[in-house]
Amino acid sequence: MPITFPHFGSLTYVFETLLRELGQDDLIVPNKPSKRTAELGTRYSPEFVCTPFKITLGTFIESLERGADVLGMGGCNAYCRFGYYWPVQKLILEDLGYDFRFIAIDYEDPMAILRTLKNESDGYSYLQTLRALQKTWVKNRFTDLVDKLLCKYRAIESIKGTTDRVAEKAFRTIVETKGMVNIRKLKKTIPKMFEKEIEIDKSLDPLKIAIIGEIYVVFEPALNVDVHRRLNELGVIVETPASLRRFIDIGYKLNPFLKLHREVSVKIAEPYLGYRCGGEAQESIGDTIYYKRKGWDGMVHLYPFTCMPEIISRSILPQISKEYDMPVLSLVVDEQTGEAGFQTRLEAFIDLLYRKREKDREGKIIKSSLKQNLTIQSVYGG
Repeated sequence: MPITFPHFGSLTYVFETLLRELGQDDLIVPNKPSKRTAELGTRYSPEFVCTPFKITLGTFIESLERGADVLGMGGCNAYCRFGYYWPVQKLILEDLGYDFRFIAIDYEDPMAILRTLKNESDGYSYLQTLRALQKTWVKNRFTDLVDKLLCKYRAIESIKGTTDRVAEKAFRTIVETKGMVNIRKLKKTIPKMFEKEIEIDKSLDPLKIAIIGEIYVVFEPALNVDVHRRLNELGVIVETPASLRRFIDIGYKLNPFLKLHREVSVKIAEPYLGYRCGGEAQESIGDTIYYKRKGWDGMVHLYPFTCMPEIISRSILPQISKEYDMPVLSLVVDEQTGEAGFQTRLEAFIDLLYRKREKDREGKIIKSSLKQNLTIQSVYGG
């Protein structure tokens, strides 16, 4: 019985890894969402439902057409509409006449994750299932690393396209590497791949922008109009703090000496949004302050049309931007998002950041000169 799951940007490699580690070789890796995917999802979805619901529904329909019998999807008693995704999608697909089985993984409950994965494994025991999950969460750390290196090197590469090829090779290496000893070696192997194979332009002085917002929109290029690539091609280094590890990296959760980035962000956001309201609302606020403290130049905030949690953070971010002098560009996306308007807004934002950086640097030079003059006057009694 072929099993499939939603396409989720680079996290698609993580889902593929998990199934293969569980002994499930009869799987259908979903295709990247296309215009047809969006049209199918929109046609059969409620009109004002979240855009990720429509895209994932369209992906499921295409995978069922390719022969999938089992659909896997995350789910929980969520604070937003995500908790309703799989039950509603299941009803819609059944009404369309498809014959399938749905697997819902409660990602908020580690024991529920373990039980569900054991049931879907190739006869694994609980211990074997836990080991498979461990390999997956360790590999997820390295897919995050590849994403980070990709969005850095692509902005400063001398030969266009080199970084994409190296990143694809790195992703496949992660998926195909067997054994925990070899997996842990990837921590050193992957950065060396980028350093050795990519020639960079050291004369560049790129801007640095962090991309925050709803996790599916942030990770799925088909929905965010490939914003990471667009910014890289404009000469901007990009980083995304969002990660699946907050759900599956039990190693970090159980280690009292380690903290997931999400925990740091939520703590920073407490004065502005002290309660959980779903999605990545708190993280969007906390990350804006976090990256300002790191000295980054700006933020791009992405969220799907009608996303309630991100609308809340969107209303708070202007205050954060003003208080911390951190430019934030909020972009709402849906299945109708046009590339031209998206590109124009990004280019205008980049121009603004360059002017702001020049102004800030000039201000620092003036302050430094004034400080030196005052020091000289105090020494010589001027």
